[in-house]
Amino acid sequence: MTALFAGLGWLDLAASIVLAGGLGFAALVARPAPAGVRALRRAAALLGFVLPLELGLTAYRLHAVSGIGGRTLFVDVLATRWSMLWAARVAGLPVLAARPPGAAALAALWLAARSFQGHAGAHGTIPALADWLHLVAAAAWLGGLVQLVLLPSITPVVARRVRRLATTAVVVLLPAGVFGARLHVPHLHLLVDSPYGRVLLAKLALAAVLLALGAASHFRHALAVAQGDAALKRTVRRELAIAAAVLGLTALLTTLPMPPP
Repeated sequence: MTALFAGLGWLDLAASIVLAGGLGFAALVARPAPAGVRALRRAAALLGFVLPLELGLTAYRLHAVSGIGGRTLFVDVLATRWSMLWAARVAGLPVLAARPPGAAALAALWLAARSFQGHAGAHGTIPALADWLHLVAAAAWLGGLVQLVLLPSITPVVARRVRRLATTAVVVLLPAGVFGARLHVPHLHLLVDSPYGRVLLAKLALAAVLLALGAASHFRHALAVAQGDAALKRTVRRELAIAAAVLGLTALLTTLPMPPP
C-alpha cells in the first residue's frame, strides 16, 4: 500500500510540475513547441486519472483503519481537510488545461492546495506556505526544462530567459527546502536514525547532483547556444532524469511518518 501511495504521489507531483511549470514557461520564456503543448495536455490527462485514484486509496485506508463503509465512509472522507483541498485541485485542473490568460498565475495558486495537503500543511500555515514556495520554484525550474528540451531549437534569447528563470527558482527553492527539512527532521541524528531521515538524505544527495548539472547548464552550455552547442539539451535531459528520481523520493517521504520532535 505504501508503494502504491508513493507511486501515485510521484505521478501526481511530476505531472503537476510539468503542467504548472510549462504554463510558467509559456508566460515568461517562449511559446511552447507543439511537443510542449502535447506534454501539457498529457500532464493534465494524467492528473485527471491519478487524482481520483488517490481519493479512492485514501477512502480505502480510512476503511481499513476504522471499519467504516458505505455512505458514512463517503461522507467522512469528503469532510476531511485533505479532500476539500483535493476538490480544489480537481476543480482547477480543467481551467489550467484550457490555458486561459493568466494561466501561469492560476497554476501557482493551484499548487498551494497540494502543499496544504501534505506534511507541511499538518504543521501549520507558515510551513505550508514555505512548501508552496518550494513547489512553485521546482515547477518553474523543472517544468521549464521540460519545455526547453522539447523546443526544436534553442535561441540565445530563450537560453538567457531560461537562465534567469532557473536562477530565480533556485534562489527560492534552496532556503524553502532547508526550512522544510529542518522542520520535518528537528535533530541531526534523525537523518540516520529514522526512515524519513534516510530517505531525505538520499533526496538531498541527488538534489546536489541536480544542482551541479544545473550549474553546468547555467555557466557553460547556455552561453554556448549561440555557437550551436547541443550539449545544453544533453545536460537538460540528464537533469530531468535525476529530477524524476528526486521527485520519486519526495513522494516516498509523504508516505513516511515524520520523526518525533
